[in-house]
Amino acid sequence: MFDIVSKHKTLVQIVLALITLPFMFFGAYDYFRAGDPAAEVATIGSDKVSRAEFEAAMREQQDRMRQTLGRNFDPTMFDSPEVKYAVLENVVNQRLLEGKAKQQAFRVSDAQLQQFIAEMPAFQDNGRFSPDRYRQALANQNMTSAIFEDRLRRELTLSPLQESLELGNIVARASGERYLALLEQRREVAIATVDAEPLAKDVKVDDAQAKTYYEANPDAFRTPEQAQFEYLLLTQEALAGNSVVDAADVRKQYAENAKAWTRPEERSAAHILIAVKPDAPDDQKAAAKKKAEEIAAQVKANPAKFAELAKQVSQDPGSAQQGGDLGSNPRGTMVKPFDDAMFAMKPGEIAGPVQTDFGWHVIKLNAIAPAATRPFDEVKGQIESDLRRQRAAQKFADAADKLQNLVYEQADSLAGAAKELGLPVQKSPLATRSEAQEIARGNAKFVAALFAPESVQAKRNTEAIEIGPGALIAGRIVEYKPAAPRPFDEVKDEIHRQLVAKGASEVAQKVGREKLALLEQGKSAKDAGVTFGRTVAVGRNQAQPGFPPDALTRIFRVDPAKVPQYIGAGNERGGYSIFKVEKVVSPAEPDAARVAASSSRVGAQIGREIYMAYVGTLKAKADVKINQLALEKK
Repeated sequence: MFDIVSKHKTLVQIVLALITLPFMFFGAYDYFRAGDPAAEVATIGSDKVSRAEFEAAMREQQDRMRQTLGRNFDPTMFDSPEVKYAVLENVVNQRLLEGKAKQQAFRVSDAQLQQFIAEMPAFQDNGRFSPDRYRQALANQNMTSAIFEDRLRRELTLSPLQESLELGNIVARASGERYLALLEQRREVAIATVDAEPLAKDVKVDDAQAKTYYEANPDAFRTPEQAQFEYLLLTQEALAGNSVVDAADVRKQYAENAKAWTRPEERSAAHILIAVKPDAPDDQKAAAKKKAEEIAAQVKANPAKFAELAKQVSQDPGSAQQGGDLGSNPRGTMVKPFDDAMFAMKPGEIAGPVQTDFGWHVIKLNAIAPAATRPFDEVKGQIESDLRRQRAAQKFADAADKLQNLVYEQADSLAGAAKELGLPVQKSPLATRSEAQEIARGNAKFVAALFAPESVQAKRNTEAIEIGPGALIAGRIVEYKPAAPRPFDEVKDEIHRQLVAKGASEVAQKVGREKLALLEQGKSAKDAGVTFGRTVAVGRNQAQPGFPPDALTRIFRVDPAKVPQYIGAGNERGGYSIFKVEKVVSPAEPDAARVAASSSRVGAQIGREIYMAYVGTLKAKADVKINQLALEKK
């Protein structure tokens, strides 16, 4: 109702991230922490950012990156001091904004929170809020509604402050047109190349040169280190598969949580809104009320015309074109005055005008769907699944704690931990670092721990390392083969090929630069000894074969008033490319919609810069101190 979601599209994306990221409760993952969780990593005046809060933010960022990058995710990137500082800076910025929002008395009522959740498409079924979908979406991430709603309330509280800075910028049409013209401008370019391969026949490399190169680059010709290792893999998924849920427990869960399976009474209503702001002048309020009274009289006299009139006069953009239809909603979904009126009506009745902060409403109650409890057989499967997942999560937390302790206490073997936890000791083939990383689901941190000098020399267990949501691995090396130099005779031919290719490339680069100089002096292509291929049109941000990114950047730096011009650059084949910028092609006149979208993008960028400047001002006024030692502590 009242189009709240469409007005907060950026916030909707944040909320979707909250329910799609794997969520980790404190406690289940406490063994990943080190140091004093109460120690502050930063202070903002008298306010403190605890280590526990900072590490929670780090885990959330790790989860976001893991979901984005998949198997390419490398958790060691979060060991970087720069990344840690960036995460902490974001936490500090949030605190500063929360303080400002509190100072300006921004708040979100329960009704507003309920309305926002009800209008989220992720929680709707056939365009209507579905309590079951809401519960399921949160349950899938092991998140309680209390935690989710608390986080959402915080985001909504900050949104007036953030959106007023980020989205309140008006960009002139001329600026939008200029931005669009530059973005969509194309340049016609022809390419001439000096290839390295034909020059290779003139490059001579003898064994003495190859030997010298071999001795100067010993690490380039070595067999990689390899290891065979044992490992234990603990996953919540496997524990869930092994979990047995007793039928009596399912029945008990149903009986004890009957309210969760009861659909509350819902009322299907439509309305006509005459909008007026709470702070509008009295004459505007009076005029809006009078108009609403006239509409109420019209529809009460002819209820069949309600939908038609709603389409014509209602000022609620979210429902007007549907004849004012608001769908079916339980109590508490709408703002209180509207809610109270709707739940005091009988089907077919028309009431109003009713005043809310949005204006005056004329309400028609279409139908009442009484409260109903879903039968046990209908929800039995979902309850079993929820119980299995809950028990697996608890088992995993307990098992993870045991695994971490056992691989540390019995550091020279995995057998004890395997027996205690009922896990098989798995053994890898002789593997390189990259092959070991494949076994560890792409996790580089495990490989670093496995191949660490102390692990290699003492063949001791690694710690239990998280390699994904609900997955831990611990390993130990049982056989190790260090990297070793390959004999010169084995690699001699390979070195010859490399040196010949390198020499040919150097010659091609030299010849190419000489030809470019001739062209820049005004010589013709024929006199410079080059042949340009067919002309192609290239875009500013479009990858194109034969156009390296740095060359494309330089092509678009060419002054349009000075074409043709020549750009030279080495190419991916070791040769040299000369780009002749022949013509600048301006895009067609854009339509109003595209100019508006362009202006919006420019405005958004300006808004982000203003927002960051505003946060910087808040930070400059606050006494922010970073505890560098606590931040770097592992």
